[in-house]
Amino acid sequence: MNQKAEKFDLLIADLNKGGNSWFTKEEMTDDLHTVVYHGRLDVHEHSLPVFIVVDDSAFSYARIAITTTSIDEKVIPAVLKELNTLNQDYKVSKYYVSNEDNNIYMDVSVPGLTEQFDPTVVVNLLLEVVQPHLDAVHKGILKVAGLAK
Repeated sequence: MNQKAEKFDLLIADLNKGGNSWFTKEEMTDDLHTVVYHGRLDVHEHSLPVFIVVDDSAFSYARIAITTTSIDEKVIPAVLKELNTLNQDYKVSKYYVSNEDNNIYMDVSVPGLTEQFDPTVVVNLLLEVVQPHLDAVHKGILKVAGLAK
């Protein structure tokens, strides 16, 4: 396991003491000692899957599944246009349609070497920046994707 994950584990232990069991942990077997923390972020009536990835590289990131159902191939051009606009307007994140499953994802990269890594920054970024942003744009993305009324 990597040292960033050890720091994240300490944060999770503190959260769990307060009754918040937000994350589950999955250790990968790769050269970067990747650990993925699975959680959920509530946006309106949706509970969006969140994956926080920490490893031995200079970056950690949070990946939020904006959709959990593949979008239709026919709407991808319109969705990509909408996501490109969001990518230009909101510099903290990168939206994309996955080539693997045609779902829409949002990645938020957090640079930081092991010594400077602070897991509370990642969690606070999710709660104080990402969640309010998604509260504002999520319904619009789903509408363009043909997944909202």
